[in-house]
Amino acid sequence: MSTTFLKKSLFMMKKGKVTSSQRNNPCWNGSTSYFFYILFVLSNENLLAKAGGIDEKRTPLPVPLKTKLQLTVLFSSTFPVLLFSLAMEIKWSLAGPSASHWSYWPWAAVILLFSIAFSVFLTRLLVDEIHEPVSVLLSHMKRAENETYKPVAHNVYTDEFAYLLRGFNHMIDAVHRRDRTNKELLNRFITVLTAALDARDPYTAGHSLRVARYALAIGEKLSLPNEQLDALYRSALLHDIGKIGVPDAILLKVGKLSDDEFARIKKHPALGEAILRDVRPIEPIEPLLAGIRSHHERIDGKGYLDGLAGDDIPLFGKIIAVADAFDAMTSDRPYRKGMDIHQAADILRKGKGTQWDSELVDLFLKHLQEEKLLSTSAAS
Repeated sequence: MSTTFLKKSLFMMKKGKVTSSQRNNPCWNGSTSYFFYILFVLSNENLLAKAGGIDEKRTPLPVPLKTKLQLTVLFSSTFPVLLFSLAMEIKWSLAGPSASHWSYWPWAAVILLFSIAFSVFLTRLLVDEIHEPVSVLLSHMKRAENETYKPVAHNVYTDEFAYLLRGFNHMIDAVHRRDRTNKELLNRFITVLTAALDARDPYTAGHSLRVARYALAIGEKLSLPNEQLDALYRSALLHDIGKIGVPDAILLKVGKLSDDEFARIKKHPALGEAILRDVRPIEPIEPLLAGIRSHHERIDGKGYLDGLAGDDIPLFGKIIAVADAFDAMTSDRPYRKGMDIHQAADILRKGKGTQWDSELVDLFLKHLQEEKLLSTSAAS
C-alpha cells in the first residue's frame, strides 16, 4: 500500500468521507482501514514529512505518545485472538462439524508465530518512534555542552517530542540572543574605556584605534580565525588602558622623564591587566590579557614587564608591539613631530629579530605597501 493511499485514507476517515473506489478497494473496509491507521500512526514521521503530510510551520497532527502506547498494547493483545477466531471460522466452514479437533493445532501454531512476529513488528515501530527523537535531542545537547549551539533543523514529529524539540530550539535561540547582547555590551565597554584614556591625553587621541587597525591588518595577514581576530582587535584597543593609573604629571609631561617616572610608566601593562582582570564575567576578557601585558616585550628579551624573549612572548603581544611602535613613531607628540612613514618603516626593518618579530614586521610592511602608504622599494 502506498504512502499516498494511507495519507488520503487517514484524512478521509477523520472527515468521515469514503469514496466508492475506496469502498471497493480490497485494502479498505472497517477493520482493515483502522488497522492501517494504527500502522500509519506508529510509522516514522520522517516518511510523512517527505510525503508532505506535515507542515512544520503549522500545528502538527496531534498523536500523543500515550495514544501510541495504548494502540500498540491493544493490537498486540487482541490481534492474536481475532486472527485465531477468524482461522477457526474458516476451518469450520471448510471441514465441517465432523473434523477432528487435532487438526486445529497446526493452524494454532501458524497463527501464534504470525502473532509473535506482528507484535515484534509493532514494538519495533514504537521503539523507533521513541528512540529517534531522543537520539536527535541527545546529539544536539552534546554539541551544546561543547558550546556549539545549533537548533534541530527538521522537527517532523507529531507527539510530545515535537514540543520538546521546539522548546530546545527556543532555548538555543535565547542563547544566541544572549551572546549577541553580551558581545555588544563588551564592545561598548571597551569603547568607553578607550575614550576615557584618549580624553586624558589629547595628544594620543586615536592612538588606540589606529594600533587596533594595524594589529588587525597583521592578524589578517597571518590568516587568524575570526574569533582570534576579534580578540586581537580588542586587546590592541585596550593595550594602554593601564595608563589610566599613571598620574597626569607623568603621563602628560612634555620634557624628558626621570628614571622614577619612567619606571612608573613601565608599570602600565600590569595596571591594565589588573584593571581588566576584575571585570566579570572574565571569559570574554581573558583572551585579551596576554597581549596587554606583553606588548612592550622585545624579541631579544630586553623588554618589560617580564623580560620574555622569542617564542615565549604571546602572539598578540608581538603583533601589538609592531603596531604600537609604528603609530608612536608616526604620530605627533608635544615634544616632537611625527616622523615620515618611510623613516618609521626603516626603523622597523632595522629592529627585526631584536626588538620586533621579523615575520610580523615583513607582513606589516607588506600591508602598508598594499595600502599605497609605502612604496615597493621602501618595503623591500
